[in-house]
Amino acid sequence: MLRTALLLAGLGIFLGSGAMEAQPAAPAGAGQGPTPAQQAQIDAKLQDALRERDAIIRNLLERVSELEWRVNGGFTTAAKADEKPPLPGAVNSRVINSVVSTSTYDTTEREATQALDQALIVRGGLLLPSGTMEIDNTVSYFSASSDHLTVNGFALLPILVVGDIESQRVRSDYLLPTLTTRLGLPHKMQMDFTVPYGYESIRAVDATGKETDSTSFGLGDISAGLQRQLVSEHGRLPDMLAAVRFKSTTGKDSFNLSSSEIALGTGFNSIQGFLTAAKSNDPVVFFGSLAYTANLPANHTTADPNNPGQTIVGHFNPGDAVGFQLGTILALNPETSMTFGWDQRFTRSTSLNGVSIPATYLVEGTLRLGTTYVYAPGKTVDLTFGVGLTPDTPNLQFSVGFPFRTTLWGPKPRKLPTK
Repeated sequence: MLRTALLLAGLGIFLGSGAMEAQPAAPAGAGQGPTPAQQAQIDAKLQDALRERDAIIRNLLERVSELEWRVNGGFTTAAKADEKPPLPGAVNSRVINSVVSTSTYDTTEREATQALDQALIVRGGLLLPSGTMEIDNTVSYFSASSDHLTVNGFALLPILVVGDIESQRVRSDYLLPTLTTRLGLPHKMQMDFTVPYGYESIRAVDATGKETDSTSFGLGDISAGLQRQLVSEHGRLPDMLAAVRFKSTTGKDSFNLSSSEIALGTGFNSIQGFLTAAKSNDPVVFFGSLAYTANLPANHTTADPNNPGQTIVGHFNPGDAVGFQLGTILALNPETSMTFGWDQRFTRSTSLNGVSIPATYLVEGTLRLGTTYVYAPGKTVDLTFGVGLTPDTPNLQFSVGFPFRTTLWGPKPRKLPTK
């Protein structure tokens, strides 16, 4: 019905205006038929009008086909260009030389969800087209605080403690620039490579007012991942994407007893698996993901808990983590989108030589707000603000990223025509 209504509306406009333009002026001699020269001019105008009509019909068919494709699951245009159905055939068998250009319309439609698509790509809900490489330089800031209370003594009553009570307030600041490279591959796949390199500062103040500072600057744990789209959105089914990621131990870890610097790495390799779903409801996309992280055990030199001042080589088994993410992305206009999300993660306790270490079970929850703005073709700025709502989560999180794209192979994206 949408196709019929648009065609009738377009033809009505064309016939209403083109009919008057196609009528020739009355010949000088009233009551006489047109001369052969005048008849040739009339025939030429009619042929031009027919070609213009055919071009308008084809243009309407293309627009209706584009709308139907988007309604039936083609909302995210960047990753599904290869799934777009062929346009309807020509109105007649001969080649039509269109006098109504459709290049502006088609390019505008492809650009219509650019900011929204970029937000999905950064959050793992969409893949880059095959042959497209994206380099994302993101700088993140984290601020965390905690208060520690240590009691050296014993309790005579539940409210009476004999001994020394020491309190300590710890403030941590992290500034982590991260370089991420993403590459779209054939068969609906994508690979990425992440290199973190940052600065960390920890300040501790005890009850006497004594302050100690420690800082570190260097390379973090490098990671690499592979992502594949399992299901393309159609009908009620959402986009389904699966990813696997490996994290190395290239950063300094806290088990390096010969160094007084702060650890920028965990000291453990890990393998992460993700399953992400995204469902569009123009102009909103809902997304969610499940994640499981297997932290691999390792041997490290650590202090002997039974012999103070001595060290042993202990077998650490870090706890695995399970988490999920829920959120929505709202397209405000072709260049701007807003993101609202919630991240939750549960990490099991770490064990040393088979004995669980106290206070290593973590519950992290973060409320995130973000915006993505396309300020030039292929260039984007992505802002994210997070608030930690559990004691194990940094209080404040802020990141700004500058992704830009280039095409390594395949067709080059067309630029908008200049006015």
